[in-house]
Amino acid sequence: MKHLYLIRHGKATHKPMPDIKRYLTGKGIKRTKKYAGILAEQNIKPDLIISSPATRALQTAEIIAEILNYPVDKIEINPVFYFEPEQEVLEQIKNIPDRYNHVFLIGHNPIWTDLADRFSEKPVWHLRTSGISGTAFETETWKNILQSPRKDYILIN
Repeated sequence: MKHLYLIRHGKATHKPMPDIKRYLTGKGIKRTKKYAGILAEQNIKPDLIISSPATRALQTAEIIAEILNYPVDKIEINPVFYFEPEQEVLEQIKNIPDRYNHVFLIGHNPIWTDLADRFSEKPVWHLRTSGISGTAFETETWKNILQSPRKDYILIN
């Protein structure tokens, strides 16, 4: 069984700066901590966290890692998660090493909502900032998740 958690970065500043450098606002930090706390209460922990290289995504990943006792220095960065086409993101997911069963991916809309809708049994419509959509796939390999039976595991939105 593979569990995939699509996590949208927290609310970020709109101050003029390069998009990749935009950082979390106080509200973004607070909501991310709250949602990570819900994961902790339900004993949901990652085997692997992969983040977009954008500052706001990395900050979100670090907050989640700290609350769930995941080593911050083990967060992987994948540039494909920064606004690359959905098909490219899917290829990255299918290439996750099979030794990982609970994977957290931190990225951006619109792709994260599109993927959450694609994987979910029920429409997600819009994954808000800090939102988490978790799906369980009945497979032993990430390569087969698109063809595998699935079940909605958690939605914090």
